[in-house]
Amino acid sequence: MAGWLETLRSILLNAWAYDGVKIIVCHTLINVVIALAAALKSNTFELGRVGEFLIRKLAPYVGIYYAIKLAGEAAGLGFLAPITWAAIEATLTGDLLDSWTKLGLPLPDSIQRLVVKRA
Repeated sequence: MAGWLETLRSILLNAWAYDGVKIIVCHTLINVVIALAAALKSNTFELGRVGEFLIRKLAPYVGIYYAIKLAGEAAGLGFLAPITWAAIEATLTGDLLDSWTKLGLPLPDSIQRLVVKRA
């Protein structure tokens, strides 16, 4: 068991060495804070959703970026990592701005038309 944990620790530390991973983690945590504030304001807060969000967003996004970063470097396709990172960041930004509007904070109409999810 200790060998497995040491391997996991090594992978996590290696992943954390990439700036893209750090930005994705920080952006996800900012999203969590804004989403929590919006949920508290609308009385829809559920503690279990915090963990679900982190598992559904943070782990896959970091894993996908890290895997593509490593595979792209190994295959000489280094351009794949920035494209992947940009797609992840666009998704996280859309989520953030959606939570921002749920919190009742204004967005310029031009931005709101581009990013706010429609029902």
